[in-house]
Amino acid sequence: MRKVTGTLAVVALALGLGAVRGHGDEPKKDDKKPDPKKVQELMHKKLEYSQKVLEGLAINDLKKVIENAEELRRVRKEAAWRVIPTAEYELWGDEFNRSLEGMIKAAKDKNLEAAKLDYLGMTMACFHCHTYVRDMKKVSADPDAR
Repeated sequence: MRKVTGTLAVVALALGLGAVRGHGDEPKKDDKKPDPKKVQELMHKKLEYSQKVLEGLAINDLKKVIENAEELRRVRKEAAWRVIPTAEYELWGDEFNRSLEGMIKAAKDKNLEAAKLDYLGMTMACFHCHTYVRDMKKVSADPDAR
C-alpha cells in the first residue's frame, strides 16, 4: 500500500510540474551539444531494453527484467545522454533512475507487482522527458519565442 501511495504521489507531482516552468529551464549556452547520432543510438538501445523489460514483466521472467533493467541503467550513464542541461530535464532523468532502481530491487525481491509499478513510473518519466525535449526544441527553433 505504501508503494502505491508513493507512486501516486510521484504521478501527481509529475503532472503538476508540467505547469511550472521558470528559472533553471533555459539551457546553458556554454554546454556542448551532444552528437545527434549518438543520442539516437542510445535512445534506440533504451527502447530495446525497455521492450525486453516489458516482456519479462508480462511473462513473469524476473531474471529478464533484472538483466535488461541493468542494461538500461548502463545506457543511462552514457555521457552523451544529457541532451538539454536544465533543472526540469534533470528532474525527469532522476525520476527515471529512481523508478529503474526500484524496478531492479523489486525484481530481485521477486515482487512482480512492485516491479510493474516502477516500470510504469519509468515509462511516465520517459513520456514527460520526451515532451519536454520536444517543447524545448520548438522554443529554440522559434526566434519569436525568445
